[in-house]
Amino acid sequence: MQGGISSGNTVSLTAYVMAALLEARQPSHDQSVSMAARCLTKDNSTHPYVLAIKAYAFALASHPNATSLMQKLLDQAVVTKNAMYWNLPKGSSKAASLETAGYAILAMMTHDPVNNVLTAGEIVKWITTQRNGQGGFYSTQDTIVALQALATYEGYLRQGTLNVKAVVTASNFTHTFNITDNNKLLEQYQPLPTLPTTVSINMTGQGCVVLQAVLRYNIPEPDPSDAFTLTVNTTTEPDKYCTTKRITACTAYHLSDHKSNMAVIEVDLISGYIPEKQDLKQMLNDVHIKRYEVDGSKINFYIDELVVEDLCVNFRVIREVDVEDVKPGTIIVYDYYQPELSISKRYTLPSPEECR
Repeated sequence: MQGGISSGNTVSLTAYVMAALLEARQPSHDQSVSMAARCLTKDNSTHPYVLAIKAYAFALASHPNATSLMQKLLDQAVVTKNAMYWNLPKGSSKAASLETAGYAILAMMTHDPVNNVLTAGEIVKWITTQRNGQGGFYSTQDTIVALQALATYEGYLRQGTLNVKAVVTASNFTHTFNITDNNKLLEQYQPLPTLPTTVSINMTGQGCVVLQAVLRYNIPEPDPSDAFTLTVNTTTEPDKYCTTKRITACTAYHLSDHKSNMAVIEVDLISGYIPEKQDLKQMLNDVHIKRYEVDGSKINFYIDELVVEDLCVNFRVIREVDVEDVKPGTIIVYDYYQPELSISKRYTLPSPEECR
């Protein structure tokens, strides 16, 4: 909601709330919207993210400042042959750049879609190049904004009947994709049988479609970010059968701005173990731990912010099933808005022999 930027957080959050209230279209919110607009009018930030989200909020409100905000935003845009996007100041995340582009599209298509559709189309082209192999982008927040922007843009297009044929040719391989109004919402997927190879694509017909090539490969584990430190300790709890262990993971933030955005501590449990639910609930007594969620064998702890002092998660796990040759678990700490700021460590649990 704040774009992971270190300055202008109050302004961007105010604009986000104002836009949300306007999207809800409830008359009871009118006074709050007016107060937010007055606050935002006093702001002179030139940060592209702030300009974009303010422009969208003002466009929703039909505020006269929407036009000037969009012009200031366009003045900072990077324009290439087939794309438009924004380079944010040093230290900003890729996710924030994507959100900026998404809010720019939303502002343009809300304020004056007829005159802005071509410019917005150049931003759409750039956004589609940022998509990952699963169809999302960098984080949950920027993915939501990008998908909303793409859907809004598509809703204004007045294209005729969709009928496109894409013929993909590679070494000893040919496949034809047919995209029509009947299947345009369905993803079509075809693996290439031989790699490496050279791929050529021939597209004919009428309409606009997106074709994406995904290449997956292994790389060495990346170096940890300097943003965080992480220490992990595991012990055995006293019980008759030595089936209960305790995991303690402590992390802190060490960049020059002294506090992180919202952070996530992701604990990948070792096979055969389940968390002690009461311990997880008790950790919510720490005001910095906003919530947790258990997703299969992973536990995600959501932290408001990390600072230079250690914050620890501490909970028991209980062996539910005996598993032979278990692999180490992994604990990852990352910035929610800047996932590239991350650190991970593998851990093991004490063996039964160690507690006898």
